[in-house]
Amino acid sequence: MVQETFLLEVKPGTEQEFEQAFQKAAALVQSAKGCIGSELQRCLEQENKYLVAIEWETVEDHLVGFKNSPAFEEMKSLIGSYYLHLPQVEHYQKVKFQ
Repeated sequence: MVQETFLLEVKPGTEQEFEQAFQKAAALVQSAKGCIGSELQRCLEQENKYLVAIEWETVEDHLVGFKNSPAFEEMKSLIGSYYLHLPQVEHYQKVKFQ
């Protein structure tokens, strides 16, 4: 399993609209092949800042499968206009200790 994470700042004053749009966008992501689930968390110190975490079976499911799909374009059209700037997306994998 791989976790895609990014910090996202939205235009101040659009938080409620963004959250409603994100709910629709999350449904698109979660219907993608290899998507295990997603989560949106709002920052307590800066109300227009969010942490997004999406779990994928593989990095390829995200970068190849989803990003090259019509659902990705639809997701961008739903939430892209709220971004203050494009987020830096990173992928993480759990460290397994012996």
